[in-house]
Amino acid sequence: AAAFCVRALQLGHVCVELASLPGTVEVERTGDITGDGPGRTALPWPEPGQWARALERSASVAVVDPTDAAPSAAVGHAEIRPLVFDGTRVYLERYFRYEREVGDALLRELGAGTGAASGAGGHAHPLREELLDRYFVSDRAAGTTPGPDAQRSAAGVALGRHVTVMAGGPGTGKTYTIARMLAVALHEALESGDSLEVALAAPTGKAAARMGEAVEAAIAGLDPPAEVARQIRAVEPSTIHRLLGYRDGIRFRHDHDNPLPHDLVVLDETSMVSLPLMARLLDALREEARLVLVGDPFQLASVEAGAVLGDIVGPVARTEGPVEGPLAEGITMLTRTHRFAEQSGIHALASAVRHEDLDAVLEVLTGDEFEDVAWIDPEDAGALARLSASLVSDAVEVVSLARDGEAEAALRVASDTKVICGSRRGRFGSHGWGDAIEAAIGARTSTPEMNRGWYVGRPVMVTRNDYATGVFNGDTGVVVERDGRTLVALADGPNVRTVPLARLESLSSWWSTTIHKSQGSEFSHAVVSLPEVDSPILTNELLYTGVTRGRDRVSLVGSIDAITAAVRRRISRASGLGARLWPNP
Repeated sequence: AAAFCVRALQLGHVCVELASLPGTVEVERTGDITGDGPGRTALPWPEPGQWARALERSASVAVVDPTDAAPSAAVGHAEIRPLVFDGTRVYLERYFRYEREVGDALLRELGAGTGAASGAGGHAHPLREELLDRYFVSDRAAGTTPGPDAQRSAAGVALGRHVTVMAGGPGTGKTYTIARMLAVALHEALESGDSLEVALAAPTGKAAARMGEAVEAAIAGLDPPAEVARQIRAVEPSTIHRLLGYRDGIRFRHDHDNPLPHDLVVLDETSMVSLPLMARLLDALREEARLVLVGDPFQLASVEAGAVLGDIVGPVARTEGPVEGPLAEGITMLTRTHRFAEQSGIHALASAVRHEDLDAVLEVLTGDEFEDVAWIDPEDAGALARLSASLVSDAVEVVSLARDGEAEAALRVASDTKVICGSRRGRFGSHGWGDAIEAAIGARTSTPEMNRGWYVGRPVMVTRNDYATGVFNGDTGVVVERDGRTLVALADGPNVRTVPLARLESLSSWWSTTIHKSQGSEFSHAVVSLPEVDSPILTNELLYTGVTRGRDRVSLVGSIDAITAAVRRRISRASGLGARLWPNP
C-alpha cells in the first residue's frame, strides 16, 4: 500500500482509492503491463475488503473517520503514522494532512463573508456599489445580453468574501474582471482613508508575467484616479514560491506564524497549483485577508499531486443550473466568451471537447464551416509536408532576423506559431518536431554552431527560476547577435530585454513544447500535435488545453482514433478533497 501511494503521487494522485486501485497506478514490469493495457488490470489484485482489513490491522496505519472535521483529532501529533486510511482511501500521512488543511480552510472561508458582501446576497456598501457601477459596463444596460452582468457580480462576490473562486474558459473576461475588481478595492480604500496591500501571483514566472501584462492592458480604459492607477501598476505579479519566500525543500518564510502582509491576494492559473502548494498558501494568509482563485477548471491539472481547482468548483462547473452547498455562493463561473467571435471555430471546437461531444468535434474538424481550425491526418503526407514547410519557413525567418540583431521581430515571429505536443517523445512529440525543424534549418542556412546545442536564432525556454537575472521558469526568448555579442532576447511585457547567453544556464529549445508547458501562454497559431491513441496521457483535458492555446488559428495533428480517445477520456485523479467539499453533489 505504501509503494502504491508513492507511485500514485508520481502520477498526480493524492491518495489511492481501494475500489479503483488497478486503474490508479501503473505497474512497470514489461511493455504490456503499462499505461492502459489489459495486462495491468488482469493481475490478481486483492479485493478492496482484503486491503481494508490488512490496513486496519497494521501498526503503520492511522485509521480515521473521513467525516471528522478536525484534522488534529484525526491524526494526533503523538501518534503520527506513515499511512492514513479513511475507510476507502489510503494516503501518505503528509498528503492526508495537506488535504485536510485545504479542505477545512476552504469550507471555513469560502462559506464566510467579510462583513461587506456585495454582488450576491448580503447588503452592499453604497460606495462599493457605486464603484462597481463605475468600473463595470453592464451588458444588460448595453443591451447585449439579458440578465445580470456576470463579471460585475463576480467582482462583488470577491470583494465580499474571504475566499472566492472566479472560474471560466479562455476569453471569458477573468483578467478583465480582476483588473476592475482591483480598481474598485483600491479606490474604495482610497476614499475611506485606508491602505490596501495587494498581491498578484501565479504558479510560474511566465504566467505571472502574462497576468501583469493582461492587467495592465485591462486598466488602460478605466480612467481611475491617478493614485489608484499608480497602485495597480505598482503591484508586481510574482510566482507563488516567491510570494511565500521559498527557501529550500518544502520550507517557506511565510506561514501561519509569519503570515503574508497582504490584505488581498489574487492567484491566477489556479488549475496549475498542486495540493501541497495550495496548503502552504492558505496557511500563510492572515485571518482577515481575502483570496481570489482564478482559473479554468477544464484545463490540465497540476504536474504535481492534486486537482485542486477542479475539486473546489466541483458540481458548479459540471451543472448548468444553480447548485446548493456552503461553497456555491463563493464560486462564479464566467461562461460568455469575449475573445472569440460567435463564428469562431476555435471556440466551437473547445466547447465541443469540453462537453465530450465527439460528433460536434469531428464536424468542426472535417467540415468547411470554419477557417480558423484545420485538421491534419498524420497519414496525409501531403498535408504534413505543407505544414512542415510553413513551420520551417517561419523558423528560417527567425534565424535571419536574429542574425541581423532584430530581437523584437525575431521574438515576435518565434512566438506567433508554436507546435505544442501531448508528449516529448516520438515522431509527433516535441523532441521529434524540434529535431525536424532544426534539421531543415541546417539544410537551408549556414549554421555551423547548431551541433554545439546553441545558435543564433534558436528559440529557448527557461527551465529554472533565476532571481539574480529576473528570469523565470517558463520565460521564452530567442538567441540573437548584436554588436558581436550573443544575447538572449526575452519578452518583458510589451518590451524586450536582453540577457547575455553566458548568464543563463537552464535553457531548452523552444521550436516546439509540450501542452503542459504551454499552459498560461497563447499563440496566434497553435499547432496541436497529439500522441498515439494508446498513450495514457491522451485525455480530454490535454486536447482542450492545447486547442485553447490558439488565439487566431489552430491546426490539430492527430488521427481520428486519437481525437476520439482524447474527447472520451477524462483525467481522474484520486483525491478526497472534492468529496470533503461537496459531500452531496
